[in-house]
Amino acid sequence: MEKFLAEWHLQRVGKWLTLFGYPTKVVPKLTKENFLKCSYGKCTVLTTSKRWINTFNRYRIPYLILPNTEDWKTQLCMVLKHFNIPLRLNLNFCPECLFELKPVDREEVKGKIPYYSYKCGKSFKVCPNCGKIYWIGGHQKLMEKTIKELERKCFELFL
Repeated sequence: MEKFLAEWHLQRVGKWLTLFGYPTKVVPKLTKENFLKCSYGKCTVLTTSKRWINTFNRYRIPYLILPNTEDWKTQLCMVLKHFNIPLRLNLNFCPECLFELKPVDREEVKGKIPYYSYKCGKSFKVCPNCGKIYWIGGHQKLMEKTIKELERKCFELFL
């Protein structure tokens, strides 16, 4: 089950929360139907709108209102700070469908991913729901670069 439920325009925040080990379902539009699943602490709603505050409180739905800005890194830093989430990759959930990834042997992915990725990649995992295969490869350097940028941004915001 997801830890967070986020509005569509918070999708980058949601994707990174999932990469940090906090599965985040992103919905096209907040509706009473989709956020009621978060009642009584089952998950937390991330939004930029104050319109639902009374409803959230009435149904005991945890929420965090973020600034309505194009700066997703500031929004993410605010979530990380508020929930005391470390800036550390924890690649245990499928970013697409939020199922927990299962480790697989290298031989199980042979022929299912590009040869170079098979040859050079490590720590292969598969999503038992959608079948997507993940591994540690060159993309991790790009993620680590973004994490360094986030560290600087969060430090600036919360000196």
